Amino acid sequence: MTDSDTLTHTLAVSTTVEQRMVGVRAVTQRVQRGGGGGTWRRLAFVLVFWMVVGALVGWFGNAVDAVPGGQWLPVGLLVLVLIIVMQRAQGKVLRRVSAQQPGEYQLTLADEALVVAHAGATTRLQWQSVAALERIGDLLLIHLNTCDVLTVPLACVAPDADAWLARLESLSGCRVTVGAVPPPEPDVADQTRPWRDLASNLAAGMSLLLVRAKATARLKVSAAQLVWLLLADLLLTAFGTWLMVGTDSSFNRYGMASAVFWVPLILFTAWASARAADDDRKTLPGAVALVAIGIVGTVIQYGMILGLPRLGDDFAEASAYLYWGFFVWWVIASIVALARAQQLLPEQRMGAVLAVLGLLIAPQWLFKDNSSLWIPHYDEAAAAAESDAEQARYAAVTHEAMLYTQPALLDDALAHIAPGRPGVPELFVLSVGGHGNQDVFLREVRAVDTLFRERFDAEGRSLVLVNNPATVNTLPIASVTALARSLKVFGQRMNADEDVLVVFLTSHGSEEHRFDLSLWPYRFDELTPEVLRRELDAAGIRYRALIVSACFSGGFVPPLAEPNTLVMTASRADRNSHGCSHSADWTFFGRALFNEALRDTYAFDTAFTQASAAVAVREAAEGYDPSEPQIAMGEAVAPVLTAIERRLQVNAMGQGQMAGVSPPDSRVAAR
Repeated sequence: MTDSDTLTHTLAVSTTVEQRMVGVRAVTQRVQRGGGGGTWRRLAFVLVFWMVVGALVGWFGNAVDAVPGGQWLPVGLLVLVLIIVMQRAQGKVLRRVSAQQPGEYQLTLADEALVVAHAGATTRLQWQSVAALERIGDLLLIHLNTCDVLTVPLACVAPDADAWLARLESLSGCRVTVGAVPPPEPDVADQTRPWRDLASNLAAGMSLLLVRAKATARLKVSAAQLVWLLLADLLLTAFGTWLMVGTDSSFNRYGMASAVFWVPLILFTAWASARAADDDRKTLPGAVALVAIGIVGTVIQYGMILGLPRLGDDFAEASAYLYWGFFVWWVIASIVALARAQQLLPEQRMGAVLAVLGLLIAPQWLFKDNSSLWIPHYDEAAAAAESDAEQARYAAVTHEAMLYTQPALLDDALAHIAPGRPGVPELFVLSVGGHGNQDVFLREVRAVDTLFRERFDAEGRSLVLVNNPATVNTLPIASVTALARSLKVFGQRMNADEDVLVVFLTSHGSEEHRFDLSLWPYRFDELTPEVLRRELDAAGIRYRALIVSACFSGGFVPPLAEPNTLVMTASRADRNSHGCSHSADWTFFGRALFNEALRDTYAFDTAFTQASAAVAVREAAEGYDPSEPQIAMGEAVAPVLTAIERRLQVNAMGQGQMAGVSPPDSRVAAR
């Protein structure tokens, strides 16, 4: 080899610590995995593993009733913090190792060896010691059998890069393989073109949402652009909430705190991810990327919230899955966008994952503030008219005639309870509407009473007790005294060995598991599950089907559950139920169980399963926490209910044949 040939293929190589870190990481992956790749899969495995661990901890905590549901969250957060600490420690080690490697050296491609000269020392590496050639972005990595690597920026080879690479492949006998190509770096914004850069960032946000690898090339990064993006998002939020609340609305300045709640979370998330990579300079690109993708995602979410309800109730279940499916995709895309915008190495990406989940998503999930920037317009005239109507509504409650009317109403209603027919298993029904200040409970007990009289053959064997100012002169009020008297009469009229008493209770509930019996200005005795069981036992009622629709009603299950009793509740003992609005016809649970499921089947357990699923879908669609309805079916009452179910099915089939049509339940096989 001549001197001219040697000089032609001698390079002066200069590398940064970050470039050498790429080489060290590639060697580590090669040793551990036999090559690169699989980093995202490993991250996914770690996340799934700790999610399973967290779920098991939560299940155990609930199972032993040691802590309320959700108290496993600190354990999960502690585990995530430990992971990010370990990841950061690994990154520091990687940087320390890379910093100790020579940043400048001379590399010569000689016929007989690869010659490396550094600090006056020369090392000759036989070509057999070259294990592989790998190209990652603008870097060439020469892997050696000694688990070392030479990092060569291709800029050092220009303009003869192709010829130099061809000679390197020829001498080493290795082909250059292309490793993971890093995403392009975000560009610095042009301060003279803010609007053009803003449009570029919004376009980048759409590409980031689609998880396109080159999306970061369109990002224009500067503090000014971050401010413009935040202002654009605030205006978008204001416009979207205005459409949701209604155009006839007023601005609510107190909603500003809720509207900008996520801004410090964005900055904190980007900073935490940058700190995990040990480079605070990455904070600004990360924040710009998160805001850009957030704006695009918010536009889509507002479109779904405003547009999906127009598709009708039949599309409700699918729309709920669509909405939450998009939300999950948005979170995943935000993690990828943050990692790419900050040019994170694979071992640093866990920081982006944990930052988004723990600092951006979790706080907004745990500390939800529903204050809106817009509130319905306050109409003083309408409010005055409503106030007058409310005063007139409660005038009847305080009229002295009620003191004499109510005992007579209860006596008359109880006198009309028909006795059970021997040999015919039947349902007796007592419907109780507790809270007198909301009409939904009145509508619900009336509808349930009608359903059981017309569909479940309970005509003449049902009674309604309800607290409502509009019915104090027509229906018995709901008090513990009235409930006890009614249960006593039901116990006298029922055939104890074959009839079942259905008690439906609908009202508000408390965390202490007290069922609300209120009718202002009166104060009634408290109804608790213990009081209800005591009165049922005193009345001698053997078989019972108790349905409690109230918040925290799951607390009624343990005290009331026993072999002769079926207990259903609208929620868990520590959860709210939903739908208690003054203008509603049904609560969520009442609609799903009575107005839907029990119109399709006579089986209470089947109806409960259908209703629970329907409630879960509606709660998810409207953004409520799951209520998780509860059920306890006693082994002794189950065959009695089955006998009643079969009798009702036979009656329905007979009526359908007489009418020449198939009855609604003909498709339900008798159990």
